[in-house]
Amino acid sequence: MEDIKKGLQTVVNKAWDDVQFKSELVADPKSAIEAATGLKVPTEVNIVVTDQTDEDTVFLNIPTKPNFEDMELTDEQLEQVAGGEIVASFVITVLAVGGSAAVSGGAVNQKRRNKGKKHW
Repeated sequence: MEDIKKGLQTVVNKAWDDVQFKSELVADPKSAIEAATGLKVPTEVNIVVTDQTDEDTVFLNIPTKPNFEDMELTDEQLEQVAGGEIVASFVITVLAVGGSAAVSGGAVNQKRRNKGKKHW
């Protein structure tokens, strides 16, 4: 897994520095990734590459909806739920994520303000 993470970071770094490679990556992600890293991308894996370098565009990724019906908790997790630990952890996680998003959004908006562009 660590090799994949390093390989993908290599791909991103190369796309930032090499416009031709970035075009190839968007057009044919598997071939570009394999050529740049030597990693073999399984045929059943679908890779979608979107160039998100335009500062005037906001990109939203819709993740897979969690299926809570099929979720099973371990005995330890059930004990935590009964004691209220997991609920507290979830609330903290949501607040932390919300805080991060607000900081991130603020940074983007500040960058746009500095460029004299509209922001939201």
